[in-house]
Amino acid sequence: MPNLNILKNKKPVRIFAMFLGVVVASITCVNPANADTKTVNVDGSTSYRDFQVYSSSERYYIRAFGADPVIQLYRGTSKAGFDSYGATVSGDYLARDDDSGGQIPGSATGLDSYLSGTFSSGLDNYVIRVTSFSNWVGFDLPTQSYTLSYTGFSSGTVASNIRTQTHTSIPYTGVSIYDEVTVDPRISTRQTTNLSFSKAINGSDKLSDQDGQLRKTIDSINAKWGNLIK
Repeated sequence: MPNLNILKNKKPVRIFAMFLGVVVASITCVNPANADTKTVNVDGSTSYRDFQVYSSSERYYIRAFGADPVIQLYRGTSKAGFDSYGATVSGDYLARDDDSGGQIPGSATGLDSYLSGTFSSGLDNYVIRVTSFSNWVGFDLPTQSYTLSYTGFSSGTVASNIRTQTHTSIPYTGVSIYDEVTVDPRISTRQTTNLSFSKAINGSDKLSDQDGQLRKTIDSINAKWGNLIK
């Protein structure tokens, strides 16, 4: 069992441990929004499911887990007809994805779907559609059950005459994000158990240290007491 008395006997270490706890908390609590999660069932009579949502200019993430789902995102309060594989993404058809979520940690399979992007300021209505890959490419209408998870939207609609937002897609960049609690892929962070102290805190500069003061404070503490931290 480790000697826990070190925090009692060594005041510099105790102070440093308290400071490190604050730094770690600030890093690991980036965008801790809980996702809305829905079960999506499709079959021969219901080949896709639509979810009505609206945005108040937040960054959004949409993920679908299961046996090869496809996500489509539309602007508006409803979507008539169906856009198959060959349809062009344009106008109120904002984005689609087939397998981009398969490489994200926490994915159920290598065929999961992922969409992410931003909206400009204002309010607007959107439809998230989930269907099967087989239906999307015109093969058949399988019976499947998926899990839809999204953040950055609220369920329901806003006034139908509000159409003020512009949309920007942001593809997955390879930085780990989490199921249900998502982290902005544009923020570079590392989470590991085998980095040195100086390397482990290196990512904090990119979070909220624009003037460099946090970096200077950490460097000063590390120079004096870093050899005491394993």
